[in-house]
Amino acid sequence: MGIGAAAAVLAGCVRQPTTDSDVIVIGAGLSGLQAARLLESEGLSVTVLESRNRVGGRILSYRHIPGSPEAGGTSFGAGYARLMQVIQELGVGLVNLDAMVELFGVRTLALHGEIIPTEEWPTHELNPLPEQARQFPPWAYLNFKMFTNNPYPSPPDWVSPEFAHLDVSLREYLTGQGETDATVNLCYNNNPGWGNNADEVSAALVLFAMRFAAAQQGFTGPDGGSAYTAVNGNQSIPEAMAASLNSEVLLERRVTGISDTGSRVEVHCEDGSLHHAGRVVCSLPCSLLRHLNLEPGLEGLQAEAARNVDSQILNQLHMIAKRPFWEDDGLSPNMWTDSLAGMVVGERKGDTPEEVTSLTSWTRGALAVEQDQLSDEEAAARIVADIERLRPAAKGQLEVMAYQSWFNDPDSAGDWAVWKPGQVMKYAPEVGKQHGRVHFCGEHTAVANRGMEGALESGDRVAFEVLDLI
Repeated sequence: MGIGAAAAVLAGCVRQPTTDSDVIVIGAGLSGLQAARLLESEGLSVTVLESRNRVGGRILSYRHIPGSPEAGGTSFGAGYARLMQVIQELGVGLVNLDAMVELFGVRTLALHGEIIPTEEWPTHELNPLPEQARQFPPWAYLNFKMFTNNPYPSPPDWVSPEFAHLDVSLREYLTGQGETDATVNLCYNNNPGWGNNADEVSAALVLFAMRFAAAQQGFTGPDGGSAYTAVNGNQSIPEAMAASLNSEVLLERRVTGISDTGSRVEVHCEDGSLHHAGRVVCSLPCSLLRHLNLEPGLEGLQAEAARNVDSQILNQLHMIAKRPFWEDDGLSPNMWTDSLAGMVVGERKGDTPEEVTSLTSWTRGALAVEQDQLSDEEAAARIVADIERLRPAAKGQLEVMAYQSWFNDPDSAGDWAVWKPGQVMKYAPEVGKQHGRVHFCGEHTAVANRGMEGALESGDRVAFEVLDLI
């Protein structure tokens, strides 16, 4: 049954609220809200549809936990020009993280169930690093190498055909640079930043992320800082953006289909509501777009991209320590492990950097895939047990406050976009292309920026694209 026929059937049994506007924006994350704000500023009427019961998309701040730790969009740099401009325009307060960042790099290393003291690591039998680099902790070595010896002259070069040879697996790139499989397995596969392992992510993506990070150096914010979150959590930013719109974001409107008649567009929602507009801006990631009933359907490489570009599998467990057990065992509350605990971060968002307000465990890769087969309660209990196994002083001291599986979240099906080997050159130029009266944005369509700044870049781009045609 086509989408038009399905709507006719629903009309007889479901009351269908309707809207009619110049543009419909699907998704109230940063990219969708940025596009909506720009379109409204040019006098267009805009309807924003959001499937969640909140705005922010993959920005989620846990305000019931001290310090409002982030489950997505953890921090941003002073060089995020678009984001800093939005923050200034809307009067969102800033929290300087520089002191916290310095402490973030001090971590307790645990491999094979063993705590390895920092002073023992350079000569430890589990250290596979080259002789001249054995002093590097495993979480820093490859990042440092790709950060300082980056082949891209500037961030947008990652999609340039000139650098197509870098669109290979990260393992192939690193071993071609002289690294051993043992080094790649230890330093990347245990806590992969992109993809599930070094074989399943394009080196082009990782090198782009490192080049973008390097481009942020030297920028300072209004108080001289370099890294920030927003007051009361980064969710304050999309909330302020939504509040600045002329009309309220329509929450709990999960879009199921888009029908482009050639002169108008109809957007159908799961609740039976029907929305009309001249054009649609869709910010859904490929992991969700592939399930959308789009008429006419995507074609060629753009259709392939929607089917094949996935989003990061990532689980976060947020905890409060009933007492500072790290003072008992004399170790850093931060951890880097090869087990379920993954990377544990002591959140320092209190009155002083020394105060640990909560703990966040990041589980990625194969272990996150395994955890996603369990209930949130079971998954959280396993992580707590793993931390207690590694740190006996933590036994009975961890109170679970929140658990987030981004893959199991029906409104995201993963976190940031992951480009597999060969996908950058093939799909990156295609995902953001206009399809009739439907236009696409989202961080996965950005070419010059990453993260929150990339989302805003895409919102700017798609808004100007629409304005050029109206």
